[in-house]
Amino acid sequence: MLNSLNNQKLMLTELVLEKYKVQSTGADGGHSYIITEIEHNKKTRKLVVLFSNKSDERNLKENIKIQVKGNLEDEGEEYDLIMSNTTIEK
Repeated sequence: MLNSLNNQKLMLTELVLEKYKVQSTGADGGHSYIITEIEHNKKTRKLVVLFSNKSDERNLKENIKIQVKGNLEDEGEEYDLIMSNTTIEK
């Protein structure tokens, strides 16, 4: 499911997500984000998906198949993967 466009620490990546949890914060009027697990470099890793547009956040519903595109950051196996500046692809 992982399609990396380069091999740097920060990779523009597209993923299709089917099983995930929608979480939210109370800061700045509240933000929603996704927590899931993906296969990355032959290991199952936790992934936190942060969206660039609040309109994408409002459309999130758990476990509905979505395609997302954003910057995937991997700081090492001891840390969660982070996808930032993410958009939902139509």
